[in-house]
Amino acid sequence: MKQTAALLLIVLFTIPALWAQELNCRVNVNYTALSTTPTPVFQSLQKDITAFLNERHWTNHHYESNERIDCNVLINITEFNGVDRFVGTIQINLSRPVFMTSYNSPLFTFKEGDGKFSFTYLEGENLQFIENTVTSNLTQVLAFYAYIILGYDYDTFSPLGGSEYFKKALRVALTAQGSGYEGWSSADTKQNSRYNLVDALLDKRFENLRLGEYYYHRQGLDVMPTDPAGGRRKMLDALKSIQRSERAKPNSLIVSLFFTAKSDEIVNVFSESPTTEKNEVMEILKELDVTNMTKYQKITSSN
Repeated sequence: MKQTAALLLIVLFTIPALWAQELNCRVNVNYTALSTTPTPVFQSLQKDITAFLNERHWTNHHYESNERIDCNVLINITEFNGVDRFVGTIQINLSRPVFMTSYNSPLFTFKEGDGKFSFTYLEGENLQFIENTVTSNLTQVLAFYAYIILGYDYDTFSPLGGSEYFKKALRVALTAQGSGYEGWSSADTKQNSRYNLVDALLDKRFENLRLGEYYYHRQGLDVMPTDPAGGRRKMLDALKSIQRSERAKPNSLIVSLFFTAKSDEIVNVFSESPTTEKNEVMEILKELDVTNMTKYQKITSSN
């Protein structure tokens, strides 16, 4: 009996730990733009992309099920040859929970330029990704954004914590540059391309913006349930840090992306500020995000 128990313990301790994967990604493949009759290939594509993103281990870190990163991938198919070639757009949305609340803070929204996303896929295909190898443009793009999502999320929990994953995304992009597919070239003049996105994220001129992500989320939003005034001050510090990056390289893609995600939230947070803080925030926003100034006027108009 003792031998049986001992063997059982040995088996239990030698079975690899079953770690929850990192991503909790909801995938939507939209094909309503096509004039052709829908076929099961689109449902198969959505299912296989979901499994590829959510069932693969992208890091060596342990994640509990409730710690998985919430994100959305929207793929709009605009062309299909009826067999295996697809053309469309891809959009990524990412959010992050705020400690001690049920609120998820929008963190990143990015849509590629039209016509940048094309790939081949056969119904039921086993999607594979091998580092430093292009197995397919579909999995190359998906892996790239998986690392971008991880990088953004890690940046909010520790200063520049996402660097490892942004570097992995860059390696994916560099590997794909010889594939002939659009969106990977360093010569692409459009800001909203994959290469330009990751290149900006690793540009030292934007380290202050990435540090701002940490101040804003971990030291700001996460402490607001217990210390609203202290949390707002850290969020104000975050905006000042982002301002330093903007001055180092004006009109950048990733500064614009920050405010695409955060403008409504900034209004909600700073509408509760004292007058002096409201005025200080508004001066910064006038420099950083002119596009949303009408929205930001609600900060100073609130009581």
